[in-house]
Amino acid sequence: MCSHLVFKRAIYYSFFSPPQCHCQYLLRFPLSTKTQPKELPFIADYLISSFGFSLNRALKASADSHLTTIKSPAQPEAMVKFLTDTGLSHSQIKSVVSLQPALLGYNADEILRSKVREMMEKGIPGEVLVQLFRYNPVVLQLQDTLARLLFWRDFVENKDKVLLKVISRNPFLISLHIENHILPRLNLLKEYGLSNNRHMVACLVTNYGLTNKHMVWVIGHCNLDHLRQILDLVEELGIRRGSKKFLSGLIAIANLSICKIKSNVEFFKNTYGWSQEEVCAAFRKYPLVLRLSEEHVRSTMNFLMSKVGIEARNIALRPLLLGCSIEKLIPRYNVLNTLKSKGLKKRCRLQLACLASEKRFREKYVMPFEKQVPGLSEAYEADVAAFGGKVPVSRNRP
Repeated sequence: MCSHLVFKRAIYYSFFSPPQCHCQYLLRFPLSTKTQPKELPFIADYLISSFGFSLNRALKASADSHLTTIKSPAQPEAMVKFLTDTGLSHSQIKSVVSLQPALLGYNADEILRSKVREMMEKGIPGEVLVQLFRYNPVVLQLQDTLARLLFWRDFVENKDKVLLKVISRNPFLISLHIENHILPRLNLLKEYGLSNNRHMVACLVTNYGLTNKHMVWVIGHCNLDHLRQILDLVEELGIRRGSKKFLSGLIAIANLSICKIKSNVEFFKNTYGWSQEEVCAAFRKYPLVLRLSEEHVRSTMNFLMSKVGIEARNIALRPLLLGCSIEKLIPRYNVLNTLKSKGLKKRCRLQLACLASEKRFREKYVMPFEKQVPGLSEAYEADVAAFGGKVPVSRNRP
């Protein structure tokens, strides 16, 4: 019975019942509906005290079938000891348990020790195993973990340091089934001349997140029919199959729909008068041009055409400019324009200036001219701040 109904009925009886009935009724229906807190499962308390889990996370983890039967610290501490013996630091073990708390419920003697021993016998270095525990501990639950590791070690030409980078930067790649996911896609790529594993490995270990993410998607997740259509489209857009640029073109547009890619092509044609050849020329030089948002392209093209004075068709020959943000373009253009107006630098290529790192740009275009143009550095920093960029660190000054 709801508490507010109980309260109303109690009030009713207080007026229309004999006094002796009042206490009896109130005792039968207490006003408080709060329940006593349940005792925490042992493993939930252990996760909170030993690994800093929140109450909600600990309770959710404790419901895992591998953890529900744990009633003492013996089992989880045995696993922690095993992880320590494998070579993981305390912080790494904490990271592993945070990612995969169910690992504490596994029998280190019967399952994991035998797997680790077998991997080491096959030449898988301990460092690789540490990274597996740290970045993707769930893979150790798979029956064919060793076969997957051997495949990827062969893929990177038995270079353990490269294998370490592949695992650490793509932690779930090794979870993908080799026969069902990886090989069909790699075989299709070979049909289009992409048989050099080194180029693909370079994409897997690069620090550039977009390239890394899209390479994993291409070889592990992309629908085969879609992948074939994308490969054909890359060729139609002017990049010869088997060339070094072909993989870059594929990665740039692989996760876009065919309709979206064709829509982007038509956008450049209809809005800026680019021909099919000019679109292809831009794509060959800068494949990411076809995944830029219309809003970004409009603002950048407007600045380049109206302020810098570059014709729309000439921008197709320098498409890297479209990849630059307005926050970088405007301050750097202003510096180059100042130097040119004062005759201090006759040839100022905006594209080269915008591709330079912040440090390199200041060293080449700002610092050498601060005496001839007093306040140049301050004006540049003010422009960067005004357009939402990061203000350069002043210690770079001579």
